Amino acid sequence: MNSESTQGTGYLSVRVSTARGAIPLEGAQVQVRSLPKEGASGTSDLLQSAVTGRDGRIPLVPLPAPPREESLRPQEPGVRPYATYLLDVYLEGYFHQSYIGVPIFDGVIAIQAVDLIPLTENQAPDGYSPSGDRVIEAPGRNSL
Repeated sequence: MNSESTQGTGYLSVRVSTARGAIPLEGAQVQVRSLPKEGASGTSDLLQSAVTGRDGRIPLVPLPAPPREESLRPQEPGVRPYATYLLDVYLEGYFHQSYIGVPIFDGVIAIQAVDLIPLTENQAPDGYSPSGDRVIEAPGRNSL
């Protein structure tokens, strides 16, 4: 089966909290973006944007993924049986966090826990300055 002829759907569940997951954060801006193609320059496309509720969660995000059958057969070098996405999380008073290469499989709910770290009094209050950024890369993203 050719992954270009059919496409599956995976789902992303995001929970934003602080204090190592103990306190859910309401009002955090969560953006899901496509990753730029290998070797391509430019920005990624915004696919979904949501704000967390009182429980620190956003609604389940459906995302395109290669069909499930692709993960059941041997892969060609450089071909992944899953799609990868970029996740950005912003909340005033906290470090901005980016997650690069979040894997999404067809028919599976991927759960991404986000633990935001508060800014100190001396740091930029908007969390967008270079000192207010944290980037987390999914393991194995560059291994294929």
